[in-house]
Amino acid sequence: MYELTKNEELILLIVYRLKGNAYGVTIRSLFRDITSRDINFGSMYNTLYLLVRRGFIVSEQSEPSARKGGKRKKMYTLTPAGMNALKAAQDIQKQAWKGMPDLEVSE
Repeated sequence: MYELTKNEELILLIVYRLKGNAYGVTIRSLFRDITSRDINFGSMYNTLYLLVRRGFIVSEQSEPSARKGGKRKKMYTLTPAGMNALKAAQDIQKQAWKGMPDLEVSE
């Protein structure tokens, strides 16, 4: 089975969380909110492209927005294979942290 990189895992999780509203700007914004760091558009779109190629997400063009000159957006949706990949990543994390005490942060 393919093991996800950290960015792939985060982007898959973000697409899942955004349910029907996952496109470049919203994905990047939630990535920043979750990680407190920016991801450049090139890196993000490259990761999205790879996830599409692996069958973990699908992309489709939205209808143009209602305002004058409204543009289409490339929307992303998780596939069953993507959900399985997320579940496997979650299981790995749970197994890795199993039995570990809560971490104490020292100043």
